[in-house]
Amino acid sequence: MKTAAITPVPRSLPDHQAAANPRADAEKELLAAAAEHKVRIDVERMISTSDQTTTVFHAPIDGIEHYGDADFLKGAEVLLLSIHSAAPRAALNGSYVIKAQHRKGATSGEALFVDKKGAVVARRPLIIRTPEQSAVLFPGVYPGSSGGGGPLGIPNITSIHNLGNGHIFVDCAGWQPFRILYFST
Repeated sequence: MKTAAITPVPRSLPDHQAAANPRADAEKELLAAAAEHKVRIDVERMISTSDQTTTVFHAPIDGIEHYGDADFLKGAEVLLLSIHSAAPRAALNGSYVIKAQHRKGATSGEALFVDKKGAVVARRPLIIRTPEQSAVLFPGVYPGSSGGGGPLGIPNITSIHNLGNGHIFVDCAGWQPFRILYFST
């Protein structure tokens, strides 16, 4: 896993210019995208990753901690995601609201990439794991629970994993019963 400083536009793109404050620029971009998508985000929890060809940053949608099974059944808005890529196969460039859609108790579902017009422009497999299942991959990350919940004091968490060669994965964790959602960009 490789995480780098925020670079709003990858160096390989022709219009790349070094930013004086890349985090502030990325925050401004996400806030503008949130307004266009008509969602509110927690920009303080924005995170990113970048490699030679692709930069991805995202922030959780405000209020995701209140979602329940009925919300996920119809497709719950969990993240605002921004992708900038110079990779030849990059089909997605721009900002998207990610909706997580799955049935109660399911181990899989779909991550829906919704554009500014409200159209679903891409679908990715959504993998759903319990804390116990995820602890196999990430030992010690999910200790302690209360009432079937997740880690104490962490109602919802999002992270991003850059495996290189354009393989970037995002995860979101939280809700009751506690679950971890994984999808690729």
